[in-house]
Amino acid sequence: MSNINLLPWREAEKKSRQQRFFTLSCMSLGATLLVMIMLNMVVGGYISNQKQRNALLMQEMQVIDVKLGKIKELRGRKDKLQERIDLIQSLQRSRNTPTQLMNTLPQLVPAGVNLATLTFKNDIIKIHGTSDSNTRLAVLLRNIEESTWLRDGNLDSIIALSEAEGNRFEMRFSVTPMMTDEGDLK
Repeated sequence: MSNINLLPWREAEKKSRQQRFFTLSCMSLGATLLVMIMLNMVVGGYISNQKQRNALLMQEMQVIDVKLGKIKELRGRKDKLQERIDLIQSLQRSRNTPTQLMNTLPQLVPAGVNLATLTFKNDIIKIHGTSDSNTRLAVLLRNIEESTWLRDGNLDSIIALSEAEGNRFEMRFSVTPMMTDEGDLK
């Protein structure tokens, strides 16, 4: 009978198991909390880094917006300057046109055609005059069309007068700016 154990070994075993369970549960809970805290720190670091990057991007976007505003302003100024340059060039091209016209007309007008009035407005020239015959008017039109800086010759009207007076006519043609030897417009 000496082999019979009368101690409450089942209760001690149960208590030991409960203690092991409690210890393992606490360790699992601690490990879980530790992992959660570490994950929170890592994710917080990522979020903090992303917020810093976003702030930097916002600052750069503001700088770029300021630069874009300046670029738009400069483009507006450039467009205004280009308009002024175009206007000045147009005036430069057309400043000698009346003189060139007066120098060229005697070469274009054949004998027998008399010019009474000449009107020059917006690169359109209107001529009123008389001619001995329609053939001489045709020669005048041909001379205008063959000219390097006159174009679009158009005979608006011909009115037959008495035999001695000939024909009264109205004519119109356009002027294009003359080119210089360097290829620039005069």
